Amino acid sequence: MINRDNWRLVKEYISYRTGLNRFSSKSIRLEETWLDHTLLWLGDKSIDQAPKIKPSFSEFVTSSEKQYSKEYARKLISANRRFIIWVSLHKEGYRKKLNPAWIDDLQLPSISDVDKDHEYVSYDEIMQMAHAPVDTLRDQRIQAAAILWFLSGIRIGAFVTLPIKAVNLDQLEIYQFPSLGVQTKLRKKGTTDLLDLPELLEIPKRWDKLVRSQLPDTSFWFAPLSPETGSFDRSITAVGKNRSQRAYKDLKDWLDRAGLPFHSPHKFRHGYATYCMNHYKELPQLKAFSQNLMHSSITITDSVYGILSNASKKKNLLKLNPEKNETSEDLIQKLDEILKLIKQNTPNNLE
Repeated sequence: MINRDNWRLVKEYISYRTGLNRFSSKSIRLEETWLDHTLLWLGDKSIDQAPKIKPSFSEFVTSSEKQYSKEYARKLISANRRFIIWVSLHKEGYRKKLNPAWIDDLQLPSISDVDKDHEYVSYDEIMQMAHAPVDTLRDQRIQAAAILWFLSGIRIGAFVTLPIKAVNLDQLEIYQFPSLGVQTKLRKKGTTDLLDLPELLEIPKRWDKLVRSQLPDTSFWFAPLSPETGSFDRSITAVGKNRSQRAYKDLKDWLDRAGLPFHSPHKFRHGYATYCMNHYKELPQLKAFSQNLMHSSITITDSVYGILSNASKKKNLLKLNPEKNETSEDLIQKLDEILKLIKQNTPNNLE
């Protein structure tokens, strides 16, 4: 049974976060969903009893019965911690019972990541998608979308809100501007440069030419289709809450029929980052694709996308040849460049 006072506190907290105008509606909905787990953990006990509840919330979400991924468990625990901190600071009578020392212990327990490979769409996989059959306008749309995800590293939430005028394939640019209606994370603004891979670019260019010939430039590049006719639906001028899910479902359906492995749309962003990680030669290139991902620091890019798969790790270690090592002066110079670049681009608080 859910304690009604706890439920009211969650609603008040969600209202508070909404009022800050710093979070997208999707982020607010996710936060509320994650806090459902906190309410279940608290049960009929009031939140001021939280420090005494066994198992702890961290143990609750990482128990074998739950079978949540480490990433999802971390999100649940982070939401739980934000909520409890808010209650302790903003609601009278809770600060002493929800003391800072206990709150500091609200974190994910150590979980082994041994042999867990980083999932992403590889270059070979995206080339297979480029040559996969397309039978309908819907197939053509999702194929073009998938290729553009890989070439740009764009987030799915921003992609489905791109108007046609925000896409300039001749200049290899996408304009992720909230002023154009693009829903970027934290309302960031930036021009995204595409990878110049002609063998892939021809597919989104073909779709781009089609939508421009049929629709005004204010229409969505991921153009809505009529479920009845399968043709463009010009009556839809706003993005629905489930627009990202439409892309997800279309992708899964198309890849299943093509006999290709499925990856979620976000794994194409991982694919873009991994491709860049594997091919950059100079530090400015690393900074360039980090900015393209709309990261405020290369340390964020490296921590998220710089994790090597076991195969890549082994391949790189086997390249270590003492006879071909660079001189100490070369290594010191490169190290100085890296440290200088990290120092210049490391924010006080990582996102």
